[in-house]
Amino acid sequence: MSSFSDRALLTAVVADVTLILGYAISAVHPDRRVWPIGDSSWRWWFNWSALSVVFAGFPVLGALDRDSFIFTERWSKLTGSGIAALGMGFALSALFELGWMESSGREGELRTNGIYQYTRNPQSVGFITFIVGAIIAVNSRKLAVHGILTILVYALFPFAEEPWLREQYGQEYEQYRKRAPRFIGWNLVKKLITR
Repeated sequence: MSSFSDRALLTAVVADVTLILGYAISAVHPDRRVWPIGDSSWRWWFNWSALSVVFAGFPVLGALDRDSFIFTERWSKLTGSGIAALGMGFALSALFELGWMESSGREGELRTNGIYQYTRNPQSVGFITFIVGAIIAVNSRKLAVHGILTILVYALFPFAEEPWLREQYGQEYEQYRKRAPRFIGWNLVKKLITR
């Protein structure tokens, strides 16, 4: 009989794989996209149902499987916690700057200033950083499996939404693409270091 943490991991992995497949399809076949959500109710239900399971997997697996991995030193918990806090702060600042509705792919202005002048996908950068920090801090094998798959989900977001952004904003988006990197570039690194 499997443990509760095994079932929690399986549930999280199924949600991760569902999103990975959905976002890969969105990137390759924009006419069959699941992201961005836009005004579609079925896309909204698909994404937020799966993302809710993904988000819930972090505290559940963290609580049930902590200290089962390779990061055993005390400094790793502190370092991981700091990395996670930095990543979450970065992601939330981008979310607040863009707004909830536009973050889910609803129409609005194309943001090219603030944090968006350094990366076209600051929420993905922030959440990926948070996940790396959480894996180190919690030191869980099962959380590492879930976290790596979730990193892939957040890495695919930009590719899934790019055809939609090109369609919505045309030449304005093309010019923005030339100025700001997809994830991170040297300008963002310099900005973070010099603060």
